[in-house]
Amino acid sequence: MILNPPGLTPGSAERLPHWPYVQAVDHALTLPRGIPPGKVRAACTPRERGRTMYIVLVWDISRTVDRMSEVRFYWHEETGWAWALLGVAPSIASRMRPIIALHRVFAVPQDVAGVAERIVHRRLTNLGEYGAEWDRAPEVRATIDLFRTTLNKPGGMWTGNPCLPETTER
Repeated sequence: MILNPPGLTPGSAERLPHWPYVQAVDHALTLPRGIPPGKVRAACTPRERGRTMYIVLVWDISRTVDRMSEVRFYWHEETGWAWALLGVAPSIASRMRPIIALHRVFAVPQDVAGVAERIVHRRLTNLGEYGAEWDRAPEVRATIDLFRTTLNKPGGMWTGNPCLPETTER
């Protein structure tokens, strides 16, 4: 589980408004499922692109069932979850496509982990249906809104550039 990724100053990861969701998804992937991604990136886009939050999870080829392609999951605060294969050969790669089975932007972390397990370990595309929203989604949405309205303002919650990527590798 990513509690304090290496190379980050104390408290910097927690400054990201969607960090509680990153932690919850990582926890669901790591502890009950045993499929931690090899790389986790949490950040937000630059100001000119709206400072939208995103997460990237990567399972390299050593962690996947076919050992021929890595799996990437991408979460964006406006569109939810998507995934792609990145192969050792162009014929193995796929373009990013939405994870339609996860019907919510803030899908329940255990549902994200279930879908990841089916793709990473079994390469299944019949992913089931998951319609529930994470119970802390309203709180994180409110924090994201507060982040945008108070960024770099006197007395605001955030100063500097908290949108630099926070990446950890295992």
